[in-house]
Amino acid sequence: MSVVEEYWSGVLRRLQAEVDVFNRLIKHWGERGRENELSLARLLENLIPKRYGVGSGMVIDHLDRYSQQTDIIVYDQANEPGILAQSTQVLFPVENVRACIEVKTSINKDEIQETGKKRVSLRLLTPVNRALPLFHLVGYKAAQELETITKHIRSLSDEERPDIFCIIDAGVIGGRKEILSPIFGDLLEKSPDYIIGVTFLHSRIDGERVKGQYLDPPPDSTDPKLLIDGSSYPIIRVGGKWRVAEPSRSLLIFCAALVDSLATHDGHPSPAITHYLSQATLDLFELP
Repeated sequence: MSVVEEYWSGVLRRLQAEVDVFNRLIKHWGERGRENELSLARLLENLIPKRYGVGSGMVIDHLDRYSQQTDIIVYDQANEPGILAQSTQVLFPVENVRACIEVKTSINKDEIQETGKKRVSLRLLTPVNRALPLFHLVGYKAAQELETITKHIRSLSDEERPDIFCIIDAGVIGGRKEILSPIFGDLLEKSPDYIIGVTFLHSRIDGERVKGQYLDPPPDSTDPKLLIDGSSYPIIRVGGKWRVAEPSRSLLIFCAALVDSLATHDGHPSPAITHYLSQATLDLFELP
């Protein structure tokens, strides 16, 4: 396992442990959701370049139009006017916003449709001499079968679909091909314009991943997770077969695509992390 992969495996364990503990203690779904947003926001604050800030609120344009409330907003903090940050409801000029991220504790049809409406509200804004920010979705768990989730996402219009999305516990990563291609390179050459895939847990030889070969759960197992070397991996059903997902890979790919898109938006070179992802790390089982 590479240093980058091993590090991200630890990042995911800490993130998931933090969320699990809070969700056991707090029964109110709104408070759970907010804590999950904060957990992801803290991760992003330590990940993205320091020229960007991480906040929450609504995005506005010069025509006094508003987006819907957004869980996480990544913005250019060097140019953020302080006059718009003097209350708990922060307003972000669309010209300063680089990405909006919707965070869901669990993903189902209703949550996907709500996310679509939020992306549309963002796309209706008019920035002055700037590209519109991208809109992403992060879910912690899938509340439905992956084929059902895939169907709901593909049923959205192009204006509604998130630019990148990740369902962490199911190891799902997807989004627009033009945004993911800088990370995947030629691996997506034959893929459709909108990609949805799963990161399965690889078989290994001498500690190295074997691309295209995956570990299967024990045939008689009734446990929802597989424990290997102290790490827990969720068992999910894909195409009528039980498989073992590797959530840390999907989260790593999501974060790599996020920071690359931030660099592209502002004309900066691609971040170094894009050079540390092997083809095995990027191995994706695409869903139809």
